[in-house]
Amino acid sequence: MKAPILGLYGGLIQDARIGSTVAPTEAKMKELGKTTRPHMFDGRGPRVPARRSPANDGANMKANRAVAWPMTVAWLKKYAS
Repeated sequence: MKAPILGLYGGLIQDARIGSTVAPTEAKMKELGKTTRPHMFDGRGPRVPARRSPANDGANMKANRAVAWPMTVAWLKKYAS
């Protein structure tokens, strides 16, 4: 893998199947000298990055607009230019 990885995760507390993979993946990427940045949206549903996800009374869409989308754009500007 050569591309830097931005991981946007929701629902880690609610879904240990996802949450339990983040730290080991980050450690392995670091060991391999790869660029990665996981960002957790605890308390949000597992589809935070999904643009139209209505889960959690709209909290996913708010997290997406306020954090996930600007973070994604900044990441792309930094690494895809």
